Amino acid sequence: MSFTARTGALVLAFLTLTATMFLPTPASADVLYLKGGDRLTGKVVDMDSGKLTFTTSYAGKLKIKWAEVVRLITDEPMTVETTEGQTLTGKAQEAGPGRIKLGGGQALPLSQVASINPEDLEPFKLDGQINLGVDISRGNTNKMAVDTTGRVVTTWKTINRAIGGFEIHRAESKGKDTTDNTLGYVEYNRFVSDKWYWLANLRGSQDTFKNIEYQSMAGVGMGYQLWQSKLTNLSFELGPNYVYQEDTAGVSEDWYAIRWKISYDRWFLSRSVQFYHRQEGFIAVDNADNWIWTTRQGLNFPTVLGFVLTAAYNLDYDNEPEPGKSKTDTRFIISLGYQF
Repeated sequence: MSFTARTGALVLAFLTLTATMFLPTPASADVLYLKGGDRLTGKVVDMDSGKLTFTTSYAGKLKIKWAEVVRLITDEPMTVETTEGQTLTGKAQEAGPGRIKLGGGQALPLSQVASINPEDLEPFKLDGQINLGVDISRGNTNKMAVDTTGRVVTTWKTINRAIGGFEIHRAESKGKDTTDNTLGYVEYNRFVSDKWYWLANLRGSQDTFKNIEYQSMAGVGMGYQLWQSKLTNLSFELGPNYVYQEDTAGVSEDWYAIRWKISYDRWFLSRSVQFYHRQEGFIAVDNADNWIWTTRQGLNFPTVLGFVLTAAYNLDYDNEPEPGKSKTDTRFIISLGYQF
C-alpha cells in the first residue's frame, strides 16, 4: 500500500471515530417484565411494603405490586434487602422467571426480596412505641390491672445506638393495692464493625408484692447484630453485671453476675403483623442457682395513623425468690399503642 493510500485510510478512520463520538447513544434503561406479559422500560426507584416504584419517560412514576413482577434487569447497581435480613448490591441480571440475580451472585426468588434501594441511614433516627392496656395476671398477683409500657431506640452517626424503656403495672381492689411494680432500663451500644458492638447497660426495678424494694443491675459487654433491617432484627449480648437488691424490710444483698440478652423482631404478611421477642437473664457468678430471667414477647398489629394493637405475654422468673413468694410471674396484656 502506498504512503498516500495509507494516509487516506488513517484519515478516514479518524473521521469515522470522530463522527461516532458525536452520534446520540441510546439511553440506558431498566427492563421490567410483568405477569400479564407487559414489558416496561424505565428506571427502578425503590421497592417497599410490596410496591415497586418504577419511572418511565412515557407514563411517569408508576407504583407496581411486587407480586406482579416476573423478571427485572437493571443497568446500574441497586441495593436489595432480603427477607432473611441480608443486604445485597449489584446490577439485576438476566435470570429465570420469578427470580433475580445481582452481579455474579446466586439467583434468588423474587418472593425473598423485602425492599430495594432502602433509605440511607439517617444521621439521627428515633423509633419507639408507647402502650396503654389491661392485663390478666397469674402468680403473686391475680388481678386485672392497668399497664403502661414504652420503648425508644435512637441511632446517630450509624455507629451509636441508645435503647431505653419502662414498664409500670398498677392495680387495686377495694381500696387496696394488688399490683405495684415498675421496671426501667437504658443501654448504649457503640458499633466497632458492621455486626459487633460494645455496650453498657443499666436496669432498675421494684415489686412490692415480691418484697423487692429496689433491684438494680449495671454492667458492660459485647453484642452481635446478626440481622438489622426494616424487616428483621436479631441481636445477642453477653457481659458481666453488678446486681444490688434491697427487700421491703431493708435487708440488702449484692453479687456479680453474667448477663445475656436476645432481641428479635420480624414483620410478616407485608408488614401487617410484627412478632417480637426480647429476653434478658442474670446468673450469679458464685451461685448457679441464683438466677433471674425475664422475657417479653408478643404481636403488633398496625392500624391507622401510627396506632397499633398489641397482644403481649410477659414472664418474670426468679429461681431464688423471697421466702413464701412464687418463682414465676406471668402477664398477658392487650393494649393500644402508638408507634413513631
